[in-house]
Amino acid sequence: MSTNRQMRALNKMLVIAVAVVIVIAGVSAIYLSGTMKTTTSFSPTSTSTTTSSASTSTSTSTSTIPTSSSNSTSTNLRIGIGTDPDTLDPDGQTTTTIENMIQFAVEPLFYYDQNGKVVNLLAESYTVSSDGLKVDVQLRKNIKFQDGTDFNATAVKFSFDRALNPNVTVPLRSSIACLNSTEITGTYSVQFNLKYPFAPFIMATSMFPIISPTSYAKLGEAGIKSSLAGLGTGPFMFKEWVKGDHITFTRFNQYWGGPAAFDQVTWVIVPDATTREAMLLSGDLDMILSPPPTDILKLNSTAGVNVIMANSSRMLCVNIETQKGPLKDVRVRQALNYAIDKNSIVKYVLFNMGTVYNSAVPQTFFGYSPQQQYTYNVTKAKELLAAAGYPNGFTLKMLCPTGRYLFDTQVGEAIQSMLAQVGINVTISTPDWPTFVSELMGGNATSTTWDLTLIGYAMTVPDADQMLYPVFDSSQWAPGKFNTMFYKNATVDWALEQGRQSSNSTYRLQMYAIAQKDIWDDAPWIFLYSQKFVIVTSSRIHGLIISPYETFDIRKVTIS
Repeated sequence: MSTNRQMRALNKMLVIAVAVVIVIAGVSAIYLSGTMKTTTSFSPTSTSTTTSSASTSTSTSTSTIPTSSSNSTSTNLRIGIGTDPDTLDPDGQTTTTIENMIQFAVEPLFYYDQNGKVVNLLAESYTVSSDGLKVDVQLRKNIKFQDGTDFNATAVKFSFDRALNPNVTVPLRSSIACLNSTEITGTYSVQFNLKYPFAPFIMATSMFPIISPTSYAKLGEAGIKSSLAGLGTGPFMFKEWVKGDHITFTRFNQYWGGPAAFDQVTWVIVPDATTREAMLLSGDLDMILSPPPTDILKLNSTAGVNVIMANSSRMLCVNIETQKGPLKDVRVRQALNYAIDKNSIVKYVLFNMGTVYNSAVPQTFFGYSPQQQYTYNVTKAKELLAAAGYPNGFTLKMLCPTGRYLFDTQVGEAIQSMLAQVGINVTISTPDWPTFVSELMGGNATSTTWDLTLIGYAMTVPDADQMLYPVFDSSQWAPGKFNTMFYKNATVDWALEQGRQSSNSTYRLQMYAIAQKDIWDDAPWIFLYSQKFVIVTSSRIHGLIISPYETFDIRKVTIS
């Protein structure tokens, strides 16, 4: 499906690719030379203009894109993304973009708006007991699943019981580890019984959609990985997934919030950012994620294009396999951090589409505690390597994604060049996204195929617990979980457990400050930068909503 469009876009792609090569060559040359509250309700049918948590720029200039294409008269919203899903299982998600996509078919009880504020979705209201251990939720009535069955308390209990089932792969299960049981208290009411008070519980449920027990029974555990047929209550129904090419959803006309304004949405898999851009400019796509940073200025001077550049919680880093060879030594891991000139990567590779961070927690999250940055210092890096017994360096293998993040492969190549300056030879592997996820999360501490992995984390619950516990607690070691560095620190484990089981915000802040300090000093990551969330749309697209958590909402989109 996408192959013909890609060929039609070839000429523009080649021009852009030349600019990309020049940028990377320049960068390489540089380094080769020397508490819970009642929420408001979500209204899927209200109108809106394109909104972002940051700036939105719309341009008019001499360059233009076609106002129509071979299928522009249809109401098919075509979105270009860089990665194919590794699974469609709503509870099995590891990738924010894919999680975002499937939640237009399957919906959670609560979600968040463009300001990051919790809103009711399938839930009508909720109350929390004085001891914080019982959360009573009233559900919306008169909602149907796409298979025609009723949305009710039975479906809610079924969905959360499945999410807690240890036989089901749920990478983010730790986000609701506080949940002891889900009790049906009425046809349209449930009670969540918690093991301990957990301040971000309501927001955490936004990552766990409610699914139809009837459709699940038809699909089974194997089928749900590749199909969402009938499972959800959302505005779009799953139609097909042609792996490596596209995923298509069609409009659910009985959607409880009112039908969408267009018939179909097709997510087109285009790993190369320059190809995605060319397909947008040639009229073969209506919207793309993560265009080449080199071309933002050009796109800002292209008529018929809207460039949306938003702040996000996406944190890029290099995971370090802390149980392997030289990487077991904290001095080596710190040396890797001193060897990387993060500011130059942001400036020359990302064209300032990012910000160097100073904590393993995003600055906008509760519990953020700033640390002293690892400044670029080749001499310091070499001294640490020599002190650790590696004056002549060593060889490492790095996994690097292609098309998942802004110029991810180019960032990987820049890191490779910088580490070479301190005697570390890095070979880069760039598998497709499903293979990348399998290699990253499928091994244990002794069977990983890699030493370093370029990766980005964008947690959608703005609480330090949700960033730190899944990624750094030693109970969350892979396989199937997010601590793929196999990092372990008893003080960090203690502080994280204390923080998540306390309802005292001051005490929680203290615990997260302790954890962040140890994590920063232990350096299980090469700490890099937070990237901007960049979307480019045709000017025919209206009503797109952008959140602070690198997600977007197409429920209110219209196509002119």
